[in-house]
Amino acid sequence: MKHILIDADTGIDDSLAILYALRSPNFYVEGITTCFGNNCAEQSADNCLRLIQLAKCGYDVPVAVGANESLDGVFGSAPAYIHGDNGIGNVELPETTQEPINETACDFIIRKAQELKGELIIITTGRMTNLAMALEKDASLPKKVKKVVAIGGCYKVPGNVSPYAEANIHGDARAADMVFKAGFNLTVVGLDVTMKTFITQADVDNLCEYCLEECRPIAEYIKKALRFYFEFHRVTMGMAHASVVHDPLAMLIAEDPSLGVYEMVRAGVEYQSEKFSGMITTDDGFVPVLDREEIAICIQVDSVKAVRRLFSVFQNMEPGRYNKKKN
Repeated sequence: MKHILIDADTGIDDSLAILYALRSPNFYVEGITTCFGNNCAEQSADNCLRLIQLAKCGYDVPVAVGANESLDGVFGSAPAYIHGDNGIGNVELPETTQEPINETACDFIIRKAQELKGELIIITTGRMTNLAMALEKDASLPKKVKKVVAIGGCYKVPGNVSPYAEANIHGDARAADMVFKAGFNLTVVGLDVTMKTFITQADVDNLCEYCLEECRPIAEYIKKALRFYFEFHRVTMGMAHASVVHDPLAMLIAEDPSLGVYEMVRAGVEYQSEKFSGMITTDDGFVPVLDREEIAICIQVDSVKAVRRLFSVFQNMEPGRYNKKKN
């Protein structure tokens, strides 16, 4: 059982990652912290609370509201045509009586790391602002956290907000640079692999046909949310009834690192140059600068296995279930 904390800007792909984590028997979700990105931190928190209720994971999952702007005071939100006005494809999930806890995201991160004594895995699916703010308060945090898995960046491929940068890293490049250089056991899952991993309408149809009865409301939500997300991909990328897989891939790799192949590098993030802001920079010199720990950047992934696993937690996977004789 892996104890995880999810830091999210809860959009459509974040919601799939969160639902997977809440239903996976291999995870115990210690809490969710939210930040700006796909929407504001408060809307992200509201989405998380509704998703927790939808998942029916059987235990309490606290939600802490975090940063609404970058370390440099800039707020940037994704256009509504990507994730909808509410961040989850304009799907209206039932309200919940649960409320966010009275604790900031960065304080919650520090507290959970202290309580779990080196067993906490942090998975970031948005900007790294909350984690950087926690670092500013507790520089020893990397020694208290087992691992960080982050969605973000473009290593050997073009970016999606500029030729050099991916949205999550670009959204708070200084925060990302801090995290990259802090000494965390860090795995970065970026566009190099997420843009080669796809969910199709056939995957959704398969989910809806074979989902567990208790997961039928989850399957219906996924179907509606992905309909919105598929349309964005059709208009912007020419993809028919399909989307790339960003945030869920970080969750899957956090659960099973063998899904990926990694390159170990000493890296940082450019944040002072406007043109190159958000670009991952590596120490490629003949004489290395040994001023930081290496991080793992995912460069290949078993995309077919990843997508099958993503939906498996919502399905009845009993062997031979549909081949049994009827009395």
